[in-house]
Amino acid sequence: MKKSFFVIVFVLIFLLSGCGVKTKKVKDPFISIKEQLDKLESYTVTAIVELYNNKIDNKFAVVQFYKKGKFRLEVLKESGSPDKIIVYDGKRSYVYFAKVNQVFVAENTEEIPLYSMITSFIKNYINSAGEVEKREMDKFYLITVPILDKNIFMYKEQMAFSKEDLAPKELTIFDINNEIFSKIIYKDFKYNPEINDKLFTKDSVMTLAGNLLNSTVIEIDAKEVYKYCGINPVMPVYLPQGFKLLNVLVNVNENNGVTFVYTSGKNLIEIFETVVDQNKIVNEKGVLLSEGVYYKEKDNGEKEYTTMVNGMQVKITVTGDLNEEEILKVIKSLR
Repeated sequence: MKKSFFVIVFVLIFLLSGCGVKTKKVKDPFISIKEQLDKLESYTVTAIVELYNNKIDNKFAVVQFYKKGKFRLEVLKESGSPDKIIVYDGKRSYVYFAKVNQVFVAENTEEIPLYSMITSFIKNYINSAGEVEKREMDKFYLITVPILDKNIFMYKEQMAFSKEDLAPKELTIFDINNEIFSKIIYKDFKYNPEINDKLFTKDSVMTLAGNLLNSTVIEIDAKEVYKYCGINPVMPVYLPQGFKLLNVLVNVNENNGVTFVYTSGKNLIEIFETVVDQNKIVNEKGVLLSEGVYYKEKDNGEKEYTTMVNGMQVKITVTGDLNEEEILKVIKSLR
């Protein structure tokens, strides 16, 4: 009898301990969200921004690119064309306004929709000093934090994270009276994607990211020209005062022609070199300027000089106030 009793007790203990091994503690989703935000190095997303300030509804889309402290915001009209493009290269912000077709260095950021960025929420979340509210809804996990640089219109914000993949889905910004100032809906969020650094340069600020990424023009180092083009380029020994090499580009749609871009302030010299059949360039030469050098003015006001050097066609396009004598010196110095 005693033996049977001890056997039963042993079996019960074994079963209970077995159940204890199988019971696995579920990780707190809010901890997982925090870990995911801490490891965010880059993202892309389309943000649909709705503003309710002064009861006047305003809606626009912002395509966002972020990478290790640099960002790019493309504010689009309903037609899909850019209203403004903001690029921050890690040191300065540049803003392109489509209405005036000009780029400005951003000193005042009041009209730049930085509040719609996911990293803006992360900054407030990390520095909230414990003033964080967390709630669980049917489809979302909600995190509410105070805004560091708060004002009467932007007092606190609440991010909704999807229960499926913990991705940010909606951001609601409340004013001091707890009324909605803005609601941002995030679409096509990509976590830590590879992003081309050229999107965060001053030179890219006037061009939509889609056009840049789909461009047939490749940026290369001057030392790699032969590798990509199969030609030994000619370089100017003489350049007008103040000019420096800015970039080297290869256009795969133009016989892998190579372009050297030199700048000085608003003045620009582009030297495009490619191998062509000499008979094919007769009709586009323009007016004979001097021996072997032809000139024409383009419709946009740019000046174009064409010549042949070492069996290659060289086109020099000039933007700005450079005079003809200076360009002829550049052409004669090509080696």
